[in-house]
Amino acid sequence: MKSQKILFAIVALAVLWVFGQLYGISKKQEDPQQWTVESHDNSNFPLVGKHRVTSCRECHLGLIFEGTPRECEACHWERRQDDRHQLRLGIHCGDCHTPYSWKNVSPNKWNHLSATGYSLEGVHRTLDCVDCHGEDSFDRSRLSCFDCHEEDFKEAEEPDHQAAGFPPQCQLCHFNQNSWEGAVFSHDRFILRGVHKTTDCSDCHGSGIYAGLPSDCASCHLDDYNSADDPDHKASSFPTDCEICHGTSASTWEDGKFSHTAFPLVGQHKIAQCSDCHPDGKYAGTSSDCVSCHLDDYNNTVDPDHQTLNFPTDCVACHGSSASTWEGASYVHTSYQLAGQHLVAKCSDCHPDGNYAGTSTACISCHLDDYNNTVDPDHQALNFSTVCDTCHGTRFLSWQTVTFDHSTYWPLQGAHSTLNCSSCHAQGYDLPQNCYGCHAQDYNDTTDPDHSIAGFPTDCELCHYPTHFLWSQAVFDHQFPIDSGRHSNASCTECHVTSNYREFSCLDCHQHNKNRMDNKHEDVVGYVYESLACYACHPQGRG
Repeated sequence: MKSQKILFAIVALAVLWVFGQLYGISKKQEDPQQWTVESHDNSNFPLVGKHRVTSCRECHLGLIFEGTPRECEACHWERRQDDRHQLRLGIHCGDCHTPYSWKNVSPNKWNHLSATGYSLEGVHRTLDCVDCHGEDSFDRSRLSCFDCHEEDFKEAEEPDHQAAGFPPQCQLCHFNQNSWEGAVFSHDRFILRGVHKTTDCSDCHGSGIYAGLPSDCASCHLDDYNSADDPDHKASSFPTDCEICHGTSASTWEDGKFSHTAFPLVGQHKIAQCSDCHPDGKYAGTSSDCVSCHLDDYNNTVDPDHQTLNFPTDCVACHGSSASTWEGASYVHTSYQLAGQHLVAKCSDCHPDGNYAGTSTACISCHLDDYNNTVDPDHQALNFSTVCDTCHGTRFLSWQTVTFDHSTYWPLQGAHSTLNCSSCHAQGYDLPQNCYGCHAQDYNDTTDPDHSIAGFPTDCELCHYPTHFLWSQAVFDHQFPIDSGRHSNASCTECHVTSNYREFSCLDCHQHNKNRMDNKHEDVVGYVYESLACYACHPQGRG
């Protein structure tokens, strides 16, 4: 019996010891001295906001610590079976809510655009979720403006959106989502410019009708059209398309300008009054021919007499279209281009008899006397061409300015380029085209060397190049090399001892002993002791 009591006491002490150990562990974990909130902040789950509690049991039910999840939904979905979202916004609470309060919601933290397809802009960005979704309305089908603002649309009265048949797409006019005020409607069918841009909607839509209104000018401005009297639009059969003259950017009717497409207004016409050309008030069908308005001007002109001379009645041909006065007319000579002296001459210089039609364009028809009286050189005696512009051109202001393209007959180079015409053409202009034809006397009189005796060719440019300025610049291409050694300094007569330059002597300079040369050449077939034989074996002048 006693042993049983002892055993019971031991068991009781053991049980008490176990409970004591468990209670001690629990107290140790709850004891701030043993496990603090700050030390929890250094763990994988910092305690902030509502999580910063004093009792571990609030999150670790049953004091189970190992394997506790960190996701919001692990604790808050199990504990909030009455969640109003009903998983329609997902299970990640942290997308919108912060740890400080369920009501402390940060929609900016949640990407509203990617999640719903609706971007939060303007005043929408400052609203709480409940402002748009109430307490439990998170249906994603409400993504259009009209879904939320139908009442605003129906209550709008300036203008009355519903009566005017406005479309329910608020964003078409209310670009700025910060306020309903400042709405701007894009008039795609009628762009607002000029005075239209500053008018109130009611000025054009006084009837309250916005949809289906015509965009033609006359639909609004017919009274303005009918009452216009300067000029009288209706009597003149002006078109009712006002923008043709008044444009779309004008701020007043006075800014109207008509574009004369059939007759562009330039020069004097540009500053004339409409009534100057349309005195009868008739605008449609007015002729654009000059003579239709200026026939009296044409008939009364005497300098020159247009009518007598049968001038064309197309005034613009001489007076242009941009002139501000009748004076200063210039006729464009299409059949004879005026240039040089002709450009500054008076009309009467070429048309002294007042005859303008059929005047010849040949130079000689006006300048025959100039041709016959010219003596330096005498054009007539030398049978010069009567086509004056061949030498005198058409752009020169003086007869003294003469240019003749000599290259077509004989290019002037070297000394020829410095000579006067008379130096070569003293006896006429029909000259030969070879050197000897002019320089035969120079050829025959030359003695160093004597060209004639030496049988030099008469083709002078073989030695005397056309670009040379002096006869002494002659260059002869010797087949025998005389451009090196002692030969380069020798004169022609040292080798050509006779007047015949076809002959030459090697032995006069190279006086070899004949017996010695004969012995040295005894094995050379055909050896002869003479200059031609020397040259035959020594064409380069070397042994």
